[in-house]
Amino acid sequence: MSMTQNVWEEITGINDLLVSLREQVAADSVDLVALRSGLRSHLERLRAIVTEQYSERDAYFVLFPLTAHCDETIKSLLLEMEHLQWPPLQQDLYQINDAGDIFYELLDQLLSKPDTPQLIFAIYFFCLNDGFRGRYGESGEKIASYINRLREHIRLAPIDAPPPPAAPDTADSPLKIPAYAFYGAAVFLLAVVYWLLVQMADSWYPIN
Repeated sequence: MSMTQNVWEEITGINDLLVSLREQVAADSVDLVALRSGLRSHLERLRAIVTEQYSERDAYFVLFPLTAHCDETIKSLLLEMEHLQWPPLQQDLYQINDAGDIFYELLDQLLSKPDTPQLIFAIYFFCLNDGFRGRYGESGEKIASYINRLREHIRLAPIDAPPPPAAPDTADSPLKIPAYAFYGAAVFLLAVVYWLLVQMADSWYPIN
């Protein structure tokens, strides 16, 4: 199996777990142990795949934004469910609690370096388009600016600023968006990421 397919499989696996969580409607239907185990397994396999052709440093830049995105997505959903807590993956993997800030600090560094592998940009692009906000939770324009800068590096057309996330409606079911809406958005975004991976496949060589 090619590196493109292997990377695609792990990103799809992570996305499937997040989509599944978004569909949960009650705290007692969420298995956080299984979720955590599944995410860590995908991240560990992704690291092994990336380090076959890239350095450990590059693998870090691939895994870190995904970890930050998983933590933020899960915590934002669990806040709407009672009696559930999520010990951040970032604590386990990187011994930090401020991934929402570090995400952008690293991205600023990467965008300023012309030799940054496009695989890394594709991962950041995926996270931001899938809803990651971090320190810019109330600034859709800032996030759109980052997305468009990433698009310049991976040759995609620019987009408008995304709207800020809506405040949760605690009076109703916290996850009232139909399942097909999540799956439709996820399929589209994953299709874009897969296209990027295919386009980059010929240029995947070790970076010293």
